[in-house]
Amino acid sequence: MKLLRLTPALKSTSASYNQFSLGFKDSIDQTIVSLPKHEIPIDTKIKVFHGDGSILKMIKLLKELVAKNNYDIIHIHNGFTGMIFLFAILPSRLDLLKKTVFTLHNSWQVIKLRNQILNFFVMLVCKRVITCGVSSHKSIPSIINYFIKKKTDPIVNGFNHKRIDDIENKKLNNKSHFSNKSKIKIVYAGAFNNTKNQFALLKALRKNQIDAEIIFLGEGKYKKSSMQYSKLIPKPTITNFKGLISRDLAIEHMLEADIFISLSKGEGMPIALLEAMYAGCYVILSTIPPHMEVAPPLKRCFYVDITSNDEIVNSLNYIRDNIKDIRLNRNISKKHAVNNFSVQNMLDGYKKVYDSIYEDGI
Repeated sequence: MKLLRLTPALKSTSASYNQFSLGFKDSIDQTIVSLPKHEIPIDTKIKVFHGDGSILKMIKLLKELVAKNNYDIIHIHNGFTGMIFLFAILPSRLDLLKKTVFTLHNSWQVIKLRNQILNFFVMLVCKRVITCGVSSHKSIPSIINYFIKKKTDPIVNGFNHKRIDDIENKKLNNKSHFSNKSKIKIVYAGAFNNTKNQFALLKALRKNQIDAEIIFLGEGKYKKSSMQYSKLIPKPTITNFKGLISRDLAIEHMLEADIFISLSKGEGMPIALLEAMYAGCYVILSTIPPHMEVAPPLKRCFYVDITSNDEIVNSLNYIRDNIKDIRLNRNISKKHAVNNFSVQNMLDGYKKVYDSIYEDGI
């Protein structure tokens, strides 16, 4: 089976590469095309091309690839690259739409209006539409679902627990990422945008200081203002902003941390949360549907209403008062994460979709 995968970018957080491409690297002949050049090393078993940031170059590249190769499956990972693909196959290769799979990697309300429009159009013309989880499926507005419901199904995105095991065993470096003096170690991973909502935690920390070090991982337009606001948080709380780091280093932080926090206003299927659970972190989460879908064991989770600063403060008080028990029970979430969100479960689901499209085309 030959598969063409279209993704907006190839970077450390790209599910299209980390979960999908790497997961199928030994079983499917894959070619990945992204708009900009990849930012991460690509496995030698996977062919990769890019449009050098140019839409016109990407269209030309795709025209050449589909002319030279008989792809069995075209997997599209967002509406923007889907539209580029559509222009590339016009007017003579529209038959390729019968081989297309589109994955909705987020909840609908989190997606910007422009991308909602692009996603909707691509979902209309694709053979199959897969959402990254049940909550993502339910988030699609009924008027849109009316047009696509017969070809749409949820397949829960999974995480690669073996990668975490390998990182823990190899330990990329022996240096601690947190200060040895930190009594509580907290990690918050995500882009600094309005959706990821790091500011809610900073606001609570200003009201309720705890003897803890909080490491923020990620970049974004609100990072600078968040760093400025963090200066108002008095000691003993320490905040540390490390920017965008590799996926492996992010997992190293989770393996070392006591607590993983996500007060996000919206998600698709939060892979970082699944990785943090498997790494042993106790989690503090907003009450959004994707977090509720993950449903960590109650002994390892504290849900908060992000509109209530008092609830976030209470969660911080809880971890301060129960940190000894939290550290003693790091393994409770592992089994839950693997049994329900293994990447292999996800790959098995997509393989069935690929096979059904392939068989229809024979």
